Amino acid sequence: MPAVEKNVITDWKRLWQMVSGIHYETPQDTVRDELMNVASELQAGVLQFKPKTASNLELSTLLKEKKQEKLLPFTERLQDLLDLESAQCWEILCYYLTQEYRGSASLLTQLISTETNMAKLHEDIRHYYSLERMIVLKIVKNLIVFHQVPNHPYHHEYRAVVEKITLPRLRDSYLDQLESLISELPPRKLMAGECFHSAERLVAWSERNAREINEVLHILLLIAEHLPMGLEQIKRIFAACKQHSFGKIQNYLDDSQPYHQEIIRSLTYSELMLILKCLDFEKPEEHSDLIEKLIEDLQVDIASMYHRPEHGPLLLSWMMLRLRGTNDADDASSLLRCRQLGKRAVDLKCFVQLHLITRHPMYADDSMLSRVVRKTIYNQVGYMCNLFDGDGSCARYEGIYELLCELVSWSHLAKDFCSREDDGPRSLYKTLLENFPLELTHLSKLALSLTKAGQGNYIKSQLESLPILALLYDENLHKLREVDTNEFELLASVRPFPRIDFTIPAGASCTAIQHPSGCFMHFRVPVNYYDALHHEINCLLRETGHLHGDFESSERIRNVEAGLRFLESAVKLSQSISGISAEMVHPTEMCVDLLHKFKSVQCPPVGLLSSCLNVCTALLPLVDEEIFSRISNLHILPTVRQGSQYDFKMYANASGVGFESRFLGSVIDNVEKKSERYEFLLSYLGFLRTYTKLKRNRQIQMEIPGLIFLLRDVFPHLHTWHFSSQLERNKIYFEILSFICDILDLFNTSKESNCNQRELLLKVCVYSLLNLDNGLILLRFVGVGNAYVQYTMELETNWMQQQPHGLMMLVRLSMRILMQLLRLKEKVYGNSETLSPLEALIYTQPKQRDTLRIIPTVCSYMSNIFDRWLPILSCRLLKRIALQFNMSLLACLDMEADQIRLTFMQKLPDELESDSIKLAILELVDACIAKQPGVTEAFFKVNYAHDKRSRSFFSKECVPNIGESIVTYMREFLDALHVEPLTIQQALPTKIMNIFHSLWKHNLQMLVDDLVQDKQFWRKLCSPLFCELQPNLRIYTQLLNIISIEVYTGNGTNAALLDVMNKFFEQKNFGPWLNYVFNMPKIPAVNNLSSSDELPDWICCLQAFKDLIVILLKKQPKFMTIPESQFRLMAQKCLKVLVDRSNYLEDMRPFIMLAELYVFILLQFKHAYTNSLEEEHELMELLLQLMSRICSCYEDQHVRAKEACLAIVTKCTHLYTDLLIRDSSIALRFLNSVVGIICSELQHMENSVCLENSQSLNNSDSSDCKASSTNSLILCLNLLKAVATIFHNDGPGNWDLPFVSVRLFQRLVRCVSRTLPLFSKQVLSVQLLDVLIVFAKGHCSVEFLHCDVGEHLWLNLLPPRELLQSKYEFTKPAAADGEGWTVEQWWPVYAKGIEFVTIIYEKHRKCFLQEAFQFVGIHAVFLEDALLLSKQSLEPAAMHLIKAAVTLVASLTEHHKEWKQDNDQSLANIMRAVQSLLCHSSSLFHQQRNLKCLLAGRRSQLEILRSTEALTIDDELISACNDLTDIIIFCVKALLRFSPDLVELLCCSVYEPSKHSALLDVKFGAPKLNEDNLTLTFGIVLNLVNIYVKALNMQNHGFSEVPLNTLPNVEHSGDNDDADVCVGNQTNRTFSKSLSTASISTGSCPASELLSNMDGQLCMLALEHLLMLVASQAICIIRSPNLETLWKQIVRRDINNELVIFNEFVRRKVILDYKDNRSPWLRRKHGLYKLKCVDPARSLSSSSRSSDIVRRSNTTNELRVNVVRRLHLQQQQRTPPPHNFDMTSEMSPITPIQGAAMSTSLDPRDGRKRLYPAQQAGEAFLEDELAAIDLQYFPPPTEHGYSELSQVQMVEEDYLQLMSALFNVMPHCD
Repeated sequence: MPAVEKNVITDWKRLWQMVSGIHYETPQDTVRDELMNVASELQAGVLQFKPKTASNLELSTLLKEKKQEKLLPFTERLQDLLDLESAQCWEILCYYLTQEYRGSASLLTQLISTETNMAKLHEDIRHYYSLERMIVLKIVKNLIVFHQVPNHPYHHEYRAVVEKITLPRLRDSYLDQLESLISELPPRKLMAGECFHSAERLVAWSERNAREINEVLHILLLIAEHLPMGLEQIKRIFAACKQHSFGKIQNYLDDSQPYHQEIIRSLTYSELMLILKCLDFEKPEEHSDLIEKLIEDLQVDIASMYHRPEHGPLLLSWMMLRLRGTNDADDASSLLRCRQLGKRAVDLKCFVQLHLITRHPMYADDSMLSRVVRKTIYNQVGYMCNLFDGDGSCARYEGIYELLCELVSWSHLAKDFCSREDDGPRSLYKTLLENFPLELTHLSKLALSLTKAGQGNYIKSQLESLPILALLYDENLHKLREVDTNEFELLASVRPFPRIDFTIPAGASCTAIQHPSGCFMHFRVPVNYYDALHHEINCLLRETGHLHGDFESSERIRNVEAGLRFLESAVKLSQSISGISAEMVHPTEMCVDLLHKFKSVQCPPVGLLSSCLNVCTALLPLVDEEIFSRISNLHILPTVRQGSQYDFKMYANASGVGFESRFLGSVIDNVEKKSERYEFLLSYLGFLRTYTKLKRNRQIQMEIPGLIFLLRDVFPHLHTWHFSSQLERNKIYFEILSFICDILDLFNTSKESNCNQRELLLKVCVYSLLNLDNGLILLRFVGVGNAYVQYTMELETNWMQQQPHGLMMLVRLSMRILMQLLRLKEKVYGNSETLSPLEALIYTQPKQRDTLRIIPTVCSYMSNIFDRWLPILSCRLLKRIALQFNMSLLACLDMEADQIRLTFMQKLPDELESDSIKLAILELVDACIAKQPGVTEAFFKVNYAHDKRSRSFFSKECVPNIGESIVTYMREFLDALHVEPLTIQQALPTKIMNIFHSLWKHNLQMLVDDLVQDKQFWRKLCSPLFCELQPNLRIYTQLLNIISIEVYTGNGTNAALLDVMNKFFEQKNFGPWLNYVFNMPKIPAVNNLSSSDELPDWICCLQAFKDLIVILLKKQPKFMTIPESQFRLMAQKCLKVLVDRSNYLEDMRPFIMLAELYVFILLQFKHAYTNSLEEEHELMELLLQLMSRICSCYEDQHVRAKEACLAIVTKCTHLYTDLLIRDSSIALRFLNSVVGIICSELQHMENSVCLENSQSLNNSDSSDCKASSTNSLILCLNLLKAVATIFHNDGPGNWDLPFVSVRLFQRLVRCVSRTLPLFSKQVLSVQLLDVLIVFAKGHCSVEFLHCDVGEHLWLNLLPPRELLQSKYEFTKPAAADGEGWTVEQWWPVYAKGIEFVTIIYEKHRKCFLQEAFQFVGIHAVFLEDALLLSKQSLEPAAMHLIKAAVTLVASLTEHHKEWKQDNDQSLANIMRAVQSLLCHSSSLFHQQRNLKCLLAGRRSQLEILRSTEALTIDDELISACNDLTDIIIFCVKALLRFSPDLVELLCCSVYEPSKHSALLDVKFGAPKLNEDNLTLTFGIVLNLVNIYVKALNMQNHGFSEVPLNTLPNVEHSGDNDDADVCVGNQTNRTFSKSLSTASISTGSCPASELLSNMDGQLCMLALEHLLMLVASQAICIIRSPNLETLWKQIVRRDINNELVIFNEFVRRKVILDYKDNRSPWLRRKHGLYKLKCVDPARSLSSSSRSSDIVRRSNTTNELRVNVVRRLHLQQQQRTPPPHNFDMTSEMSPITPIQGAAMSTSLDPRDGRKRLYPAQQAGEAFLEDELAAIDLQYFPPPTEHGYSELSQVQMVEEDYLQLMSALFNVMPHCD
């Protein structure tokens, strides 16, 4: 508030909220202090507001003093309007602008700029001023009402204030105010018409004046209850009331307007009741003097008042005063005058007038004021009965019984009525008993009133034994004997009620009394009221036809209707069936008969029918089945047809579902709308709501048709109906809205989640209300606005108690329903972002078109002072809108940021505000963080630090606070949390922590950057983590999430957070945390249906802990490293809890979290984390228990649980390999579990594939399920691969028995055969084939020979049907729609299939040869296409497929003869494709841009071709060249099978040229780049040789001297007995200088950068194969008899020229000391053994065996080893080595690698590796070798210790040297 020198007046509105007890929970001391401070103002009342003339202070002077001269014109007009003293006028303006004004500062400037705009603001301030005046009176009224009410929270404080002021002073002051207000005149300028809208403002002033007078009258009436008025006070009151004729004289109010009529009526009743209260002396003898003086002074005035209806009660009270307080009853003349007063009162219908007063809304509640009024009237009725009802004559006065029923319907009077026996109004009741059942209607109404007032048991007992039964005398039935005058005795028993078991016995006495309708005999016999009611119903049913539709005037219908209303209350009073007496049964059952009887008449008696339905409603809780059945059979209520084919939209629209409103609809249209009373509709609503609350699950019979009827025929049209009472309209609205809430609550609280009818009911309700017809009505209630709601409440008499069906209650219900609708919208609209019609109205944009302005209106309820729930509902509804709204809430609010903060944030630091509103505001802030950045910035005061705008209009120095941000409140929270961490258990701190959590969750930490910068921030925030851990606190989850996000998004430099985490992982903190997190209940967690997204706190905490650990593991060691001891402890506990939790799988969520956490923990271990064998065995035992538990219920496991457990088992398999291999029992249990899991997965997969084949292949609803199922199977397959790898290498020989016993291999083959054609199972097919490959590489491969592999796979490996239909174009792409096969997706599958065939063939050769040929025969076309695929794509998948295809072909060419016999055409086509592949591969070394395009695939080729930049050599290009080298090797290997054997060409004396044909064309030079059909030529092959030689030179290749053979273990000769195998370290030979680039032709070679980075070993291997092919083909051509000599010379010459680079490479790299010895034949000898002389006979005998061995060896061995050895022996015999070469020296030590040559690696390159024999056959082998060599002369050896009988180790260089020598010799010989 602005600084003001003196508080002239008080902010009464704020004070009301503080001290009333309905808005704030203000402490008592504060209430006392605040009230004591304004005690004098409370005593002065409205007189504290001084008129303009009360002070000499000029407004201009005041504003000049305040430096606000610019506001002078505005304030002057305001002062003229309010007629208020200058200082008070200024204060009112200040209070309004700071407390009430909700607009922006810029808008305020506009409002005071022009006269027209000022008028609107003036009117708002005038209304605020009127409210302030009224609040003063309301506070005083509260003081008087509650200062003696012990159950009021502030009654002690109120009493203290009242005692300070004293009641006499209050009485005198408010008498002065009454006189002043009655005499007050409007402001002068208003009367003169000098103001804007003077007429309207005069009316408004008069309304305010009348309301204030009425309130002062009520205060005086309450004071009179505690302090009786004296003579002078009564005279002043009477004079004041008479002055304006009991409120009738109102110059500016219009009698024709209903509201003005109501104001005048209220004044009249209040003044009348105040005078009646003053004249009410319960003990007149104690006030005789006062009464005499009153009579003396007021007799004339009162006696002359007999012209208006309100004079009747006054005359009656005056008569009672005279008769009771004086001796007028004894004086005949005075008594006559009194009787004259009474007659005038009766003639003025005084009892009717009193009845109207008691039923007036002012006195229709249970407030103290109403009690005083009713007690006063009750006393007057009692006085009259005591004086005049001796003969029962009072019962004949009009309205007397209606008044009595209304009075005794309140508990305080009903109790008094029942306690009296003879005096007071009890005589009226006795009159009814004496005339029973003649006045059955009145008796029934009186009984109903007493039952409502809590006297039900008393009146029930009275009515069950009534003393008198009056019957119309019938001489034929009643046999009487006269006993006395009018006294008779019954001679014969009589049954007065036909068909009712009730008899008047003979001898009963009776009295004859003449009534207007005849002579009645009053029998003195006990009679039951319900028998009489039963008789009346019977008579009505008989007489219906005689009524001729005239039901309104039927006395019997009125009797039955009144009786049924009491019967309803009596049934409600009964707690069970036993509470219903036998006499009550028949009337209750006959209600159904009455409904059946009258439903078919033309204009049925609606009141009677509604009473019947109400009785049925009362019976529902007792006998619902019977009542439902009977009412249903009557067909009077709405119905629909039931059918599964109907959806909720059809029901909501009532189209095609057979909806009929039946009798209910017709009676509303034909009867109730005409009478403007809707009793039957209200009865139906009661019946419907009562049955709904019983939850009998008959929605299709009851609730759904009822809902359709209400939302189709009633709710949208109710505002157009005419009502005799607005209260009835509100009641119908209330019942309908309450029924809707019942439906929504029924769904939210229901335990039965699977109820189709209940779901349908909810959807119909939500869908109907989201549509415009009903939604608009709902929004009209929500959009009423706080101004109007508060205004209607201001007009109420009782501010402390709302009307049960008032507007405020309807607004609350509508807001609640709207919240539910927005939350449940997805039930009918799904997850789509489509706006429903209702939402479209709420979110109307732009705001100029938003006429309803729902969102600003909802926000306005924040300032309501009468209902504490409206601001809370406002926040909650805004929260729901913020969450659902996909546009700016800030724009819809149409408020500036400071307005938003003032509206919401100012309530947070206010200690007087309730926690409920603070919680709602914090929830709103939390919701806005997620979806509303604009409002969030306003809450957090973003970008307003330098905002110079100010809301100050008072002084330049005073800059008002434009609203603190939420950050201030959050800082206070952190400080409190640091002091006491357990504060977090309270509600408000929990909500603030929610805000922190939301900020981090949505990456908005910068909004609280000021807080985070504090070094103590993390220590304060995380303090709850280090105190005693409390159960079921969401705070721990949020803190862990915040830390996780901060660690994940941070850069690892947050030292404060690191300190917190280090403390967290200390043993004293981390141990209890593990216990807390892992302490989980064993029972399943039940979701709360009302908030399905809420999970139990312990589950959330476990999830957050898991996330934190995972993030820390990913961030270590950058951020921190979890201590090893704590990490191991966590691993151990996690596994134990996981195994324990596996026994409680009803709720899978904790098991899944634990399993996933343990997976991430295991991934951090490279080795077993156990410290001993015992721990290792314990862990393995736990793992086996887990696997056993998983196997036992595998099908019921959640897919995430399956995946996590499979990952755990797989990882543990690697970590504990040694234990599995070492302990056979553990291994057996482990393998059995693995087998069980894989079998379950395969079975599930087979079932799903069968199901998928029978249904749609691409069902979007089950796509996620299929993917999840596939993932678990893939993990199973990975586990299977791991197990196979481990046990194949080191396991026992029979480890595969569990797999064989369940026919696992057959099932795998069968499963992959089913998945291969399915596009959805593409990844799974690849994985299954991969598993088959792994098993095929081991000794389990023999199982596949018995699996009918060909039958299952060969045809299924054909490309899918959609690819085959594309004219068998294997590389033609399919439509890239993601729903079908494309060739790119088929490549990996086909490659794996080919690889599987290749491996089985290589393992089993002849055994599998026919199946392999069968495969090739079926797939010949596709294998050919695969080999030619390199021309179209070399993407990774394509490259893999090409390599797989060429590998298979290279392997099968070993049996090319059998292949040719089987299918010569396929062999020819495939080998042609191999040649083409070799040609294209070689060309790609020169076409690097083309190679880049092929690698990029189709999508990126165009960009590469368009690029003009030089091509850069990257890893992708280098890797591709290595892959091409692989392909070249396999192509050459395949071609070598068809080329003459080099050994045969060199060694055989006979050459048969017809056996082979040339493979290479005689054509040299690099291939031309523009040739389309390349043929394989010498030029292509020699160019590749040069490329690889250059690559080796660029890499400075050195030889490792790995021996190609091993020396046999033979006996040493005598000279070398001590010689042993030479053992040394393997070393690489390096050269100090590479070959000069000038000596190498580089014109046809790729870039040097590419060659220098290629794989050297691959290059060497490719070079060896290419040299073999060139040598073989060159010799074949040279020795060919069909070729001309010229071409042979060309071949010799060009080979000599093209291989210069290779020869130079050999000379420099291989030849020993090449600079000194120019001979190419010199070589280094490696380890050797001298051979003993052997027996020639033995040698000859073993030669045959040796030759067999040689023949069985493969061609590669012959080419790579035998030829080398042969030439080596020749060279050593021709050219002796230098004398300085000593074999015993360590010049070149070579270690023979045992078994290296026999390795059968699983790498695909195995097929190209060299296979060298580990051992040779010793002497026999040597003899066999020498025998195979042509006889030549060898000079005797000169080297010591070496002879022809010695064996030497061969190395790779020897092979290159041999080929170089061969190519050197080739040009010079034939």
